[in-house]
Amino acid sequence: MDHIPPAEFALQNGTDPRTLDPHRATGQPESRIIFELFEGLLRMLPDGPPDPETGLQPLTPQPAMAESYEVSEDGKTYTFHLRDNIFWTDGSPVTANDFAWSWQRMLHPATACEYGYLISEVAYAEEYHNSIVNVGDHVEVELWDRPGETPSSDANIQHFPRGTMRYGTLREIVKPPRPELPEGSSDEAQESAELDWQEQWVYVVDVVPEQADGSIDWEAPASPQRFAASPAIAAADEAVERTHGVMVAFGKLGGAEAVDERTFVVRLENSVPYFLNLVAYYPLFAVNRQCIETYGAPLWTKAENIVSNGPYQLAFRRLRDRVRVEKNPLYYKADQVGMETIDFISLESQNTALNMYETGQIQWVTDLPTAVLQELKKRDDFHSAPKLSIYFYKLNTAVPPLDDVRVRQALSLALDRRQIVEEVTKAGQQPAYTVVPPGIAGYKSPQGMPENVQRAQELLAEAGFPGGRGFPKLSLMYNTSETHRPIAEVIQQQLQNNLNIKLELKNMEWGSFIETVQMEQYQMARYGWVGDYPDPNTFLDLWVTGNPQSNTNWSNPEYDRLIEAAAKELDPATRMDLLRQAESILVTELPIIPIYFYTSAEMAKQNIEGFAPSAQDLHPLQVLRYRSKPSPESKE
Repeated sequence: MDHIPPAEFALQNGTDPRTLDPHRATGQPESRIIFELFEGLLRMLPDGPPDPETGLQPLTPQPAMAESYEVSEDGKTYTFHLRDNIFWTDGSPVTANDFAWSWQRMLHPATACEYGYLISEVAYAEEYHNSIVNVGDHVEVELWDRPGETPSSDANIQHFPRGTMRYGTLREIVKPPRPELPEGSSDEAQESAELDWQEQWVYVVDVVPEQADGSIDWEAPASPQRFAASPAIAAADEAVERTHGVMVAFGKLGGAEAVDERTFVVRLENSVPYFLNLVAYYPLFAVNRQCIETYGAPLWTKAENIVSNGPYQLAFRRLRDRVRVEKNPLYYKADQVGMETIDFISLESQNTALNMYETGQIQWVTDLPTAVLQELKKRDDFHSAPKLSIYFYKLNTAVPPLDDVRVRQALSLALDRRQIVEEVTKAGQQPAYTVVPPGIAGYKSPQGMPENVQRAQELLAEAGFPGGRGFPKLSLMYNTSETHRPIAEVIQQQLQNNLNIKLELKNMEWGSFIETVQMEQYQMARYGWVGDYPDPNTFLDLWVTGNPQSNTNWSNPEYDRLIEAAAKELDPATRMDLLRQAESILVTELPIIPIYFYTSAEMAKQNIEGFAPSAQDLHPLQVLRYRSKPSPESKE
């Protein structure tokens, strides 16, 4: 490998990032980089000095691409005013249209963004994201003519926006008889038959012309046209045009609208108390339309193609080595960006990371070896503070015997979490029996289910496995890390000792691990979640039926109802009580097993200004700078 000079600042970033696309990323190794390459209307930035008691740096949503904003009296309309002289790295201006297009791309089903649910309260967003359409809706129809597409392919599906668009009002959906499958057909066969049936639906749409300015006059004279996704239906009837889909016309209905080049208006169905935090979260950042339409996904994120708008721009990426970013000279606050270059080192080994830190090769270690934590805690460059995050195990509740709530409860009750935090992690973590971490103002979690081995054994017997007899071997997956395995080994031993249950441990590389869980081809899987915003909803919304982040196959109508009611509740105390009721259901039915609440344990060089732990584990790197420039040899 060619020798390259060191970056001005380098950090341990864990595993290789899977993507640099803000609408496709889900993990921390990706988000750390994306927060520096891209920028939203708002950005989470320090708001005052660290708290002297907790050491936590307060971060709040602050003006970024938007210079200012107003909120309506009812909390449902947000008007953002973009700055003048803000540019993409290709020199083109950033406009309100970029945000309107980016939010639509994020929500479009073809993008497969797992965070679309975050803005479900934006008018028409939930219907658009989930392809919900009803007779009478104003709709968009995408014809089957995407660039490079042939009748037999679905090429360039990520080139969004796609083929020729038609707009109109849905008059009718003509459905053939629903197919009847033989009794006992598998779930897969039933799902496939359902999709085939829906593809044959014919949508009758009263199509109206698009105006020169892109607007739609829904009351204009219309001509009824027929559309279907099935190539066979379209081929058999020349009056039917083939389509990728008929969806609510989100981009034309004012839910997230560019009023002009400098004004972006968002209209919500219900007031969302943490909405500004969402606007400052990376899935809602702008991406460059021309770049994506030119190169498609994922090629648009390659270093030679990518166009971004953040404090840094992508210099290069070396797989299994590093991502280097360099200061973006076109950034509107380029003079306030401290570091010229930053390396995000793909480094999972705790010992290697600490050695590189001690020798000055990196300046921030995010994952320290537990064996030496007690010694490291004595040093002035060690940082530890509570984090708004939880370590837990997902359970695939569609797989027997995990489909039995008594089994899930028995597994949870049999675990001694205190042994894990005192003998394995050793960084001040707190045992978790609930899902929402402590410390959120105005919220108190239910009690949860602390360790009770006798009750665990009783529940296992009630489920048909007295003394563990007849219980099948379970498989626990975890991604490569020096911490996950020893935790899993302790839990493996506890389940063996307390319930006579055998647990097989499976280590997987990060990308394969994520893919396997998303495909729901697992029984138990290790996970962590850092709050996206300081509200219980960021931990509870994940488990609503159909949420793409869940992957547990768990569904509870009452839980869904409580989360929905909380979203519409204006009284803060009542809202928190609704969320508490929902969490009570979650920690009783246990589609996930809480293990512990995180604390940070990291090290950063003392001559760096601006570094401090934060509750959401966010560290805006553009605010970092050296008190005195280190020599290239030492980086001390």
